Formats: sequence, structure tokens, C-alpha cells
Amino acid sequence: RTINARQAGLAFTDLAQTLLVCMLKVVRDEFESKHGKIANGKMAILGMGRLGSRDLTASSDLDLIFLYTHDEDAEASDGEKQLYPQQYFIRLVQRLITAMSAPMAEGIIYELDFRLRPSGNAGPLATHLGSFVKYQKEEAWVWESQSLVRARAVAGDESLITEIEGELNDLRLANLDEKKV
Repeated sequence: RTINARQAGLAFTDLAQTLLVCMLKVVRDEFESKHGKIANGKMAILGMGRLGSRDLTASSDLDLIFLYTHDEDAEASDGEKQLYPQQYFIRLVQRLITAMSAPMAEGIIYELDFRLRPSGNAGPLATHLGSFVKYQKEEAWVWESQSLVRARAVAGDESLITEIEGELNDLRLANLDEKKV
């Protein structure tokens, strides 16, 4: 049986999203065994571009933004090797990137692209949700605002995913009011 292009896009997207969910869990469990947890620390992956719009192809890369939250008064993780919150989430993301980019006999799993994160390649790999929203409201270029049209949270802590989706809806509405998109 053959499938059409839309069905293929959905299938490729479901595969990528399933892999992101599973890899995040495995990497996070391993990371927490050494570094512990940040008080009320949550992380989610924002899918942009074709991943966000559920329109991946066989040769698509994954455009990702990593967002996190934690208790405001959290000073460090509670594990054997403690890390400050921002450092914790950046290192966690670095581990996830390494796992997703590991070369195998068939090649790497996916090419990963982080240029859509706040401040592009100069920005941190992981961004606090509050900083992301502030950046989008106050500093984002028009094309960055437009990229939010296809954005959606694809993996991570469910409560943070729900919060991100609400923030994305608010940002999209604000962009329409300002005629940015």
C-alpha cells in the first residue's frame, strides 16, 4: 500500500517525536543519576519548522529549541555532582545532542538545527521559558516571530508542555495584533 505526501510527513514526524521522547527519558535518567534534580525542574523540547508542523520528509533536519523551568529559589541540583540550574539544563541538552548525533553504521539519527533559539547560534542551548517569552515579546526579529506559527512542544514534562502551548498561543495572538506575521 502506498501513502500520500501528507501521510508520509505525519509518519516521519511521529517517528522523530517518538525518538525525541525516548532519548530525552534515557539521557535524563542517566544525567540525574550523577547530578540529581533541580527543585521542580522541568524541561521540554519545542519543535520548529517541519517538525512543528508535522511535515517532515526523509531528509529533514530537526529544528529544536530546549526550554526549562525550575523553582525560583533553586540554587543547585541535589545530586552527587551538583550543578547550578542554567548549567544543569545546558549540560543535559548537550548530552541529548550527543546521543542524537552519535554516528552509527547507517549515519546519524537526525541532523539537528538550533539556529531558531533566542539569539541564534550565539544563544544558550537551553533557555528558561520566562526568558524565551520575554525575548519573543521584546527582541525577536520578524522572521523569529513568524517561525512560532509552526512551533509546538514535542517532548518533555507534560505540565511544562501545557504551559508552553499556552505561551505560544499568547505570543501568536500578540504577533497578530502587532501584524508581525
